[in-house]
Amino acid sequence: MFVGELKSWSSRRAVLPAAVVRAFEALDKLGVATLATGRYEIEEGMFVMIQEPTTKLLAATRPEAHREHADIQIVLDGVERLGFAPADPDLAPIEDKLATGDIAFYPSPRHECFVDLVPGQYVIFYPGDLHRPCCAVGEPAPERKAVLKIHRSLLGL
Repeated sequence: MFVGELKSWSSRRAVLPAAVVRAFEALDKLGVATLATGRYEIEEGMFVMIQEPTTKLLAATRPEAHREHADIQIVLDGVERLGFAPADPDLAPIEDKLATGDIAFYPSPRHECFVDLVPGQYVIFYPGDLHRPCCAVGEPAPERKAVLKIHRSLLGL
């Protein structure tokens, strides 16, 4: 997991994988903050989804993980709490859709941590990282976010 701010991502390019750098460059060109909701292809194996969900109380969310894609979650408007934990090979999924949708849902992991993101902040979850998106900070509220997906092959995994 990696946390940063969109306005200063380029100052961290030395520690970001080349595919992440290309993705952020593409988001700059697209004007991610002004895109309508929907899915936008960036290159083969890389796309961004602009979403407008309502955050949920923690009890109404589930941790998830992906096998094939990294997730870069970017808050554009509102505030979002995200849970995260290292991959745990002993934690069995409670709903496994990895074969058909590259997502599996898990029970709450031990040692789950949380980070609150405000507009302009992002977090990168690599394939296998457990994460719990769309959690409310306080009461549920609308938010606007971008979810950037990068296939593991572009990351050299």
